[in-house]
Amino acid sequence: MFQVGPIRLDLLVGLTQWPIVTKWFRMLLSRLRQLIGYPRSPSRRTSCSRVVIELSRFDKGGLERVVLDSALAFRADGVEAVIVSVAGEGLLATEARAAGLEVVTLPQHGAEAAYDALLRRFSPDVAISHFSDAGYRLFARHGIPNITVIHNVYAFLDEPCRTQLRGNDRYVARYVAVSEKAARYAIGAIGLPASKMTVIPNGLDIAAHNARAAGPQVLSRAELGLEPSDYVFLHPASYNLHKGHYVIAAALRLILQQRSDIKVLCVGNEVHAPHLAALRAHLRAEGLEHHMLLPGYFPQIEQPLRLADACLLPSFIEGWSIAVNEAMFHAKPLILTDTGGAAEVIEGGDTGILLPSEYPELLALDSAMLDRLAYTPQPYRLAEPLASAMMDFANHPAQWARAGVLGRAKLLARHDFTMVVQAYLAEMRALATA
Repeated sequence: MFQVGPIRLDLLVGLTQWPIVTKWFRMLLSRLRQLIGYPRSPSRRTSCSRVVIELSRFDKGGLERVVLDSALAFRADGVEAVIVSVAGEGLLATEARAAGLEVVTLPQHGAEAAYDALLRRFSPDVAISHFSDAGYRLFARHGIPNITVIHNVYAFLDEPCRTQLRGNDRYVARYVAVSEKAARYAIGAIGLPASKMTVIPNGLDIAAHNARAAGPQVLSRAELGLEPSDYVFLHPASYNLHKGHYVIAAALRLILQQRSDIKVLCVGNEVHAPHLAALRAHLRAEGLEHHMLLPGYFPQIEQPLRLADACLLPSFIEGWSIAVNEAMFHAKPLILTDTGGAAEVIEGGDTGILLPSEYPELLALDSAMLDRLAYTPQPYRLAEPLASAMMDFANHPAQWARAGVLGRAKLLARHDFTMVVQAYLAEMRALATA
């Protein structure tokens, strides 16, 4: 061991009067901070002109669509965006590049070094993380403030993952939850700080959807095994059983006791092959395979939406469903469970029917309870009210079609993505110039 004698502060102060000594000292301090990973003091910014947007895998889904729409909207507002995909890419990454956006997929080996080089080259003013934590330490090292988006009621996270979220809080300057319930769960069940939390609901790129809506209808009911006289509910969600697939099957069993012309079209991408195989086997065993259809993923969601009479999403958990926004755009009435932003979409039965959730209290829901509800068919208390709501829609189609028109008007008035972008930009600029 060695000992350091008393420090002569007067000599240090005198030395710092020499510019070359001051410059040397600052270089030494900067190098020490890099070596120990200490957050670098950011240079003073006067605006926010560059943002890095990180997600786990840039392929398809509601979260991924939010990332793409955000990057395009930021660019239109003068903020350059680079999208960083941590673990591979797919459909929407291709779409982003075609739109002229920079997408960087990190390599399997040397990912941290590649990410660090990107941050040095691009020098972002802010970083936004979408359910991904790969860049947290690097953002801190480079003095880049981070916004982390809470996309869902994170009940599916086990305790080690929740502990990791709490531990990563030191790297996060601001949380943006997509709904009040998502924020409430993040604060009350996970333990994230309320002081850092704000709520910005998801929106929809109206101009882009108007352009897509102008295209021809190429999908027909006959191709999907549907009759012109069927009352068709679209269930627009990935084949993630947290979306209530077994609840729908239980409701259909009740409905079939009275009528056989109510069908459910479940469109989405496969999440876990064994779960989807078990669902298909269950539908065959219950004689429901021709009433609850699983045709797979449709990249142009407007095609099956136009064929449907209504939208159905009895999820156990949600954040703020982009698919529901899309259904509202196409004037479809809604049947939703009271999770995520559903209570802000359906108010007093104006745009559809809001059903109670399967569990009694949001904060009591954890990953074990969620998995029991989602993965094991059982006598759901939600099945009977869901069947009743579906019958009501089919018995009074004109009434509920008018509710769908009200839903479209509500979307256009409250949830145009341009409004969402301005709210994000306000948070970004506040952090970048703080």
